[in-house]
Amino acid sequence: MKRIVFILMALLSLLSISSCEKYTDIEPKGKNLLGTVDEMAYLLNYNFSSSNAFYLQNLYILDNDMYPPLGNVANTLSGPKDVSYALLAYDESINRASTSSDPAYLEMYSVISNRLNVIITLIDKANGNKEKGAALKAEALTLRAYLHYILVNIYAKAYTPATAATDGGIAYMSILDYESSPVKNTVAEVYAKMLEDINAALGSGALPDQNPNSTKVGKAFAYAVKARILLSMRNYTDALAAAETALTFNSALEDHRPFISTGLAVRSAFTSTDNLFFAASKQNLPTFYTASVEVLNQLFEPGNIMKNYTSSYSYTLGGVNYSVSFGTQYGIPGALWFYNNNYQHNNVGMTVSDLMLMRAECLIRTGRIAQGMEVVNYIRQRRIHPNNYTALVATDEATAMRYFKRLSRLEFLYTWKNFADLKRWNTESAYKETITRTVNGVTYKLEPGSPLWIFPFPQSATLYNTNLTQNY
Repeated sequence: MKRIVFILMALLSLLSISSCEKYTDIEPKGKNLLGTVDEMAYLLNYNFSSSNAFYLQNLYILDNDMYPPLGNVANTLSGPKDVSYALLAYDESINRASTSSDPAYLEMYSVISNRLNVIITLIDKANGNKEKGAALKAEALTLRAYLHYILVNIYAKAYTPATAATDGGIAYMSILDYESSPVKNTVAEVYAKMLEDINAALGSGALPDQNPNSTKVGKAFAYAVKARILLSMRNYTDALAAAETALTFNSALEDHRPFISTGLAVRSAFTSTDNLFFAASKQNLPTFYTASVEVLNQLFEPGNIMKNYTSSYSYTLGGVNYSVSFGTQYGIPGALWFYNNNYQHNNVGMTVSDLMLMRAECLIRTGRIAQGMEVVNYIRQRRIHPNNYTALVATDEATAMRYFKRLSRLEFLYTWKNFADLKRWNTESAYKETITRTVNGVTYKLEPGSPLWIFPFPQSATLYNTNLTQNY
C-alpha cells in the first residue's frame, strides 16, 4: 500500500480526538462504519478554532502585518539563519523545503480527507433524513472548496490567467482514497474543481438561507466562497454577482461606532451578526499580536476606533511586569502591541466585511468607480470616529484602488486574506508592491516576484509523495 503521510498522519491525529473517535473508525478493508445521516453529521462538529488547521501566523509575518508573538524579533534576525529568519529578513537563500512538518497543511488535508470527503462520498447512501443529508453534503462541498482555496493560495502561485494552466498547484482531494498517491493539479485545475464543488453545493438547493449558527454553512457563505474564487480568477463581473447575491442573505456589516460610548471594543466570537462562517486560529481568541511599525503608520487613519478603543493588558514575562495597549515590544523600538481581551476576531472565516470589500473591488475593476467608493466609504464611516471621518473621493481606477487597498488591508489585518490579496495584486503590474520592514535601522524588502510568497510543502508530505514537487 502506498503511504500518503499527509493523510495518514492527520488521520491518526483525528482518531485521537475522543469526541469523534466512534465516528471515524475504519475497518481494515476500508469499510467506513458510519451508517446514518445523524452519525455523519458529527463529522462536521469540528472546532477549527481549537485545532491547528488555521495556524497561519507565518502568513501574517511574511506580509508584515505583525511581528512574531511572544518572541524577540531582533534576536531572531541576528541569530541562526533558519526559516524564522527567512520570514523576517526576506532571505530567499534559506532552504525552506527542509521544513519537516506544517500543522496547518496536515490538519486542513485531514479535515478534507477524513471528514468532508467521507460525507460527500457516502451521505447519499446513508440511512436517515434525506433533506438533512443533502444539506450536510452541500456544507461539505462548500468547505472543501474553501479549504482548497486557502491551501492553493499558500502553497502555489496566485492565479494568473496566462499561466494558470501550467503553474504547479496542489493536490485536490475530491475522492475518498487512502491508497493512491494524490496527483498535484495545476492552479487552473484546482480553481476549476473549486468552482465545480461550490456550484454543486449551491445548485443542490439544500443550503439554508440563514445558517443556524456561525460555525455552520448557509447560502451567504457559499456565495462568498464563490465570489472569492472568481475574484482571484479576475472574473470581476461574476464575482460581483456572487457577492451581491450573498449580501441578500446577510448584509449586517459590523459597526464600530457604538464602542465610542462604551469605551471598549467588544465582539463575541460566535454570536456576532456579521459572521458568514466563523473560524479562528486558536491563537486568535482573543486578538493578541504585535503590529508592525509600517502597519500602524500606513494603514490606521486618524480616529480609527479599533486602535483607540482597544483594552490595555497587564502580564508578567521573565519576571518583568508589563502593562501595554500600544507600546514598544520585543526588541523593536516603536513596535506597537495590539491586544484586546474583549474583541474576538473572525480571522479565518468570513464576515459581511468580506462581501462588502469584494463588491467594492469588483465595482472599481469594472469601471463603476463612484459606486465602488460608496462601498469603501460605507465601511470607513463605521470604522472611524465621526469627529475624524471625511468621505474619500476618486474619479479613476488607480486612485480608487489605492484607497480600497488601504481599507482592505486594515479590515483583513491578521488574516490569511491579506497574504492572498497582496500575492494576487502582485501578478498585476499596476498594483504590485514591495513590502518593507525596518528593524533597528535595517530595511528588509520582499519583492512582488519573490519565491517567499509560495510556502513549501512540508517534508512529511514530499518524502512520501513524489508528485508533490515544490512550486517555487
